Amino acid sequence: MVSPKPRDEDAGRTIGLDPLRNVPLFRDFEQSELTEVAQLVAMRRYNKHQTIFREGDPGQTFYLILSGSVAIVRVAADGRETILSILKERDFFGEMSIFDTAVRAASVRTLTDVEVGVIERDDFLALIDRSPRIGRLLVIALSERLRAANKLISATTSQDIRSRLASLLLNLMTNFGEPATNGTRITLRLTNQEMANMIGTTRETVNRTLNRFWDEHLIDMRTAHVIVVESEKLRQLVP
Repeated sequence: MVSPKPRDEDAGRTIGLDPLRNVPLFRDFEQSELTEVAQLVAMRRYNKHQTIFREGDPGQTFYLILSGSVAIVRVAADGRETILSILKERDFFGEMSIFDTAVRAASVRTLTDVEVGVIERDDFLALIDRSPRIGRLLVIALSERLRAANKLISATTSQDIRSRLASLLLNLMTNFGEPATNGTRITLRLTNQEMANMIGTTRETVNRTLNRFWDEHLIDMRTAHVIVVESEKLRQLVP
């Protein structure tokens, strides 16, 4: 199945240097080097809840997230969906297609409107040859993701639902939090089903547990965004 195309108005758009400066892979680059990278990047925009590519699609491109957030998703044989991770601005995905030309190992779906920069495989490999530090930073980033994935697997298999959901809310607070009058507002809005897909449970269980957290004054759900009111008490729920 062919994944949906990005919006047509992005054809021919070029990236500026400032967005590239914010990407950790290029953090040590001089302006001349950033200019060279910019010439390789094609800009694309995707709407909220759009699939960028699907598990099993052929892959030849590397993506830099310039704005917005995406979910990395796997679908089991029985149709159950698992969200492996959420990536945001300054992150990247599609890196496996750079080193292995097999099909995509997971699907990527937007959680918000998203703008990405796309680099073709041959161009990216040539860039690594010219600037080996990109390869080192890429390995570091992938190692951090592996540790996070192992931690998530361990939590999903050994912790109860309250602990898993508390851990997820704390993670979202760290990555998508902003100050609110009564705590920390999580700016990324996930559905209960999406949260369930991240911690290996059902939408109904997430709904019940969130309401219990609210009754216990750990969170506030009176607005469209969850506010973490008692982060320390949530941490006490996580082994």
